[in-house]
Amino acid sequence: MKNAGRSFYIFITILLAIIGWGGFNWLRFLTHGPGLTGSSDVVPWGIFISGLAYFIGVSAGATIIGLLIHAFGREDYAPMGIRAILLGLLCIFGATQFVLVDLGVPFRGLKVPLILHNLTSLFLISSSSYYGFMAILSAELYFTVKITRGKANERDEKIAKWLGILAVPYALFVVHAFTGSIFGVVKAREMWNTPMLPVHFVISAIASGFAMVILVAVITSKIEKREILTSKTFDHMGRLLAFFVISTLFLDFFDYFILRYSGTKEAMEIWHILTERYTILFVMNIGGLTLAFLILLFKRGRTPNGLLIAASIIQLAIIAYRIDLVSVGQLAPLYPGMGELYYYPTLSEISVALGIVALIILLYTVLSKIIPMEEVVPESGVWF
Repeated sequence: MKNAGRSFYIFITILLAIIGWGGFNWLRFLTHGPGLTGSSDVVPWGIFISGLAYFIGVSAGATIIGLLIHAFGREDYAPMGIRAILLGLLCIFGATQFVLVDLGVPFRGLKVPLILHNLTSLFLISSSSYYGFMAILSAELYFTVKITRGKANERDEKIAKWLGILAVPYALFVVHAFTGSIFGVVKAREMWNTPMLPVHFVISAIASGFAMVILVAVITSKIEKREILTSKTFDHMGRLLAFFVISTLFLDFFDYFILRYSGTKEAMEIWHILTERYTILFVMNIGGLTLAFLILLFKRGRTPNGLLIAASIIQLAIIAYRIDLVSVGQLAPLYPGMGELYYYPTLSEISVALGIVALIILLYTVLSKIIPMEEVVPESGVWF
């Protein structure tokens, strides 16, 4: 690959090693069954479902860049346009991989859309929306790349524009809100059964996805040793991110406040688990969002270095929330006599999750070298 140095190939080798490690353990799951994971018949969902929720959120939130460019005329965001589309597409792909490994046998994933097509099932609506979202992002990527290469006509530009605008409501209100609804309609789970959960999923998705785009922008600028975005654009990004973070923090705080204040047996058991066995993740969630918001309040926090720190903290905080939501939500006993329930992911389980993350990073790294990310006008004046 052009402009790829030794460090690039070392990085690719490390990613391939992690993917190989995860792939090996996934094959062990296929041959030995789910007994190698930390899940059980009483706690069936583990870090794979947390990974699903997280990456769907990032993919949905990344579409905000297209909305800013096409609907609000923020052309200063254009250098991140294709990068955000590619990021969103790979993250929704990664989310589907988490579902497939959680199913045990990947072919079970075909049951819902092809065989068990119950039109009232949230699993059907949600899983089908993933494929629709991937189709929208793929089409948007195709037409945007044509524009970047200078081979698009007026019709192509209009299609790219409207796909970029359409992707946002589809991602947030069809893809991610319905994913949140899968949890919200489970009456037996105190932590999940709230009509605000889909809203919470949408807001945290915007925060995590937008923060991830910022991370990509800053890291790319440092690797390529050039300014992809201006300081004014980074400052604007920081202000928007601060709003998304405080909105997420507001929902997180009152989720926990109502849980604690309600005083029901189930709520108190969940609070006990959150503040004792899951203290670290609980503090990472609330404390991380609070710290990130405080950083973004200052002008220095909205510089590339400040945004790098704030966006990284936000990712950790949202990941902590996804793990808390999925795991702790299942650990409260459903009936007397069950005793305390536990879930600890095994090393094999963690390796598979890391393998999927490494696969997403690998695909982005390679495709960003192949696909033209920005319009380039050489000295001859000919567009490439």
